[in-house]
Amino acid sequence: MGKNLFVLAVFVAMLTGCSKTETVEQAQGGAIGFTKAYIGNAVDSRAISVIDQSNISEFIVYGGYNDMEHVFNGVTVSGTAGADDWTYDVTRYWVPGKDYKFAAYAPSTVTGNGTVETDFANGALNFKGYTSDPTHQNDLIYATATQKTNDPLVISPDKIQFRFGHLLSMVKFTFNSGFGNDIKVTVSNLNVSGMIADGDYTGSTQAWTPGSNTVSEGAAFTELASTEAINRTSGNQSASSYDFAVIPQTIVNSDAGVGTKVTVSFDVTVQDNLDNYIVGSEMAGVTITATLPGYTWTAGNRYNYNVTIAGENVSLFPIEFGAPDVTPITTDPDFSGNEEIILPEA
Repeated sequence: MGKNLFVLAVFVAMLTGCSKTETVEQAQGGAIGFTKAYIGNAVDSRAISVIDQSNISEFIVYGGYNDMEHVFNGVTVSGTAGADDWTYDVTRYWVPGKDYKFAAYAPSTVTGNGTVETDFANGALNFKGYTSDPTHQNDLIYATATQKTNDPLVISPDKIQFRFGHLLSMVKFTFNSGFGNDIKVTVSNLNVSGMIADGDYTGSTQAWTPGSNTVSEGAAFTELASTEAINRTSGNQSASSYDFAVIPQTIVNSDAGVGTKVTVSFDVTVQDNLDNYIVGSEMAGVTITATLPGYTWTAGNRYNYNVTIAGENVSLFPIEFGAPDVTPITTDPDFSGNEEIILPEA
């Protein structure tokens, strides 16, 4: 049975890095305030709750002027997406003549997934032992900001506005039919495994260090958004998976080399235009397995692997016709070919 699979990688949604907001006009006794967050290049997804400009409702803040915890130590700031006023409990006030550093992340569900460490020297946060596997599917956004207060304060400082970037990568699979029109390809039992499942993010370098745990074949990414791929004269339809949030990492297509090998497998059935099964059956399909091509997944990017399923991938071969052989007309050897027809007299 054929095991070949044509896989093409396409990537979109480039990462927008975290940026700083700095203000030099301050006010005596002004409250430290936060305004609407900006999220660069949101990554659309249906499988996980992706945070974007239209739905952000809270973020978690660390910050201060002596360290990253004495003013804000994991404080929740909440508001309505797009609104200017965001609030938190127990108002904090600016201190004159200080260099403030702030860092924030969302969602709050990150709490308990590894640990969050502060780095005041770089005004950053580090995420240690963060897990992104089939049982931990969350978006993760992060930003930093700075503020320097004059001494004395004379006018109210601007509110802190964070510009968030996405720290994880998104991976999905799109299945296309390589058959002719009206041949229906159904994909089921998707199993994607082998990628690193955890890692450490260092805020000062904006880099991930992948851990040692991997997504096992027995606990793999499996969700499918749609299952049927078919070509029609009115337009083609693809089957697809949901987006999977993964730790940024380097993928290799063999056991050799520095990186991880990711395997994708799925079952396929093929039906003709009368819905008769020509590959697999109503009870079971034919299993196809392939290794992803080598590439480096980076934060904030989606990687859509396009898979075209053709007959040779499932040991299905088309009915074909060769060049015709036409027997020529010959003269009957028992007939002279020169026989004269005698016409009757009038």
